[in-house]
Amino acid sequence: MRPENISRTKRIAFVFGAAAVALAAGAAGAALIVDSVTGSLAVSLSSGIASTSSRTVAPLAATKVAQAAKGSLILYKNKIAAAALDKVFLPADAVGGGVVLTSDGWIIVSSAAVRGSDQLTAVFGDKTTALVDPSKAVSDDATGLAFIKTDGRDPSVASFGDDSTLSPADSVFSLSPDAIVSAAVISARTLPAQTKTDYVESTERLGRRIVIDHSGLAGSPEVNASGEVVGVDMGDGTVVPASFATEILRELFKSGKVARPVFGAHFVGLDDLPNAREAGLAASGALITGGGKYRATEKGSAAEAAGLKEGDVITFVEHDRITGEVPLPERLQDYAPGAKVELTVVRAGKEIKLSLTLK
Repeated sequence: MRPENISRTKRIAFVFGAAAVALAAGAAGAALIVDSVTGSLAVSLSSGIASTSSRTVAPLAATKVAQAAKGSLILYKNKIAAAALDKVFLPADAVGGGVVLTSDGWIIVSSAAVRGSDQLTAVFGDKTTALVDPSKAVSDDATGLAFIKTDGRDPSVASFGDDSTLSPADSVFSLSPDAIVSAAVISARTLPAQTKTDYVESTERLGRRIVIDHSGLAGSPEVNASGEVVGVDMGDGTVVPASFATEILRELFKSGKVARPVFGAHFVGLDDLPNAREAGLAASGALITGGGKYRATEKGSAAEAAGLKEGDVITFVEHDRITGEVPLPERLQDYAPGAKVELTVVRAGKEIKLSLTLK
């Protein structure tokens, strides 16, 4: 379906509450921003730049972002009513947002948004609709996302960008068919730990998140200034990197399932610790450890079968180093279930090699 001419669009987005909203306003090319903090509005037709006290958006970027909104959707609870107006969807009826993956109706949503729901209706950015059956959702426990095949007929499809290029203070835009909300990246890596147990992660959970200064509708796409999806908003100020979803699409479309390797351990990413060396730990790698409700290695897991022990530090998977930028769970995604991999492990100050078969 060919996108409609953006230059003839009179209004691309609405303001909801104290949100920051970017609009492409007619053929004149003016870009408008409403600042989420001050509520101030600034427009410049001569320079082609719209600005607030903290952010600027060029008209071309505003147009690309507005066009990208067509690849988004909102999920609503279905209504059964006799009167026409009683069937109209209201903001309170929304259960989440979503991203359109394919023109034959595959979408990405938040697992939490659809869990336990009855049949829903997706309203796409091009104003077409489709029925959504949450019972058919394919959940990805590693990310908290779900994939659903709808009966959508040729909806506009989102395009994806490189989330690894994001840095603190970069601008992203939270999309839905009704609003485009500007937000700033606070952290492109992870949430700050508040307690020591916050550092303990599961190898089956892709825990890296992009943290932004806005909480959008769970499942809504976050896009860069080029209109490319770089993440999926989880509704709590955190965003799942888009690459976590796109890396499993081939298998999803082939088998209808999410296939991820299972390692079966808990660890602390040493790169995330501010004083690892002073604490007598290695400066880099994944420290296998449990504590509290967590086991260092799960019973019957691949990690236990390989002989990994509490206190071991995994520094390499095959020839790839474990770092803060590519932590252990993400490195393991390079391999399919059943793959055999070699680990380089530091144990009691000595380097050893362990072989492991992923489940």
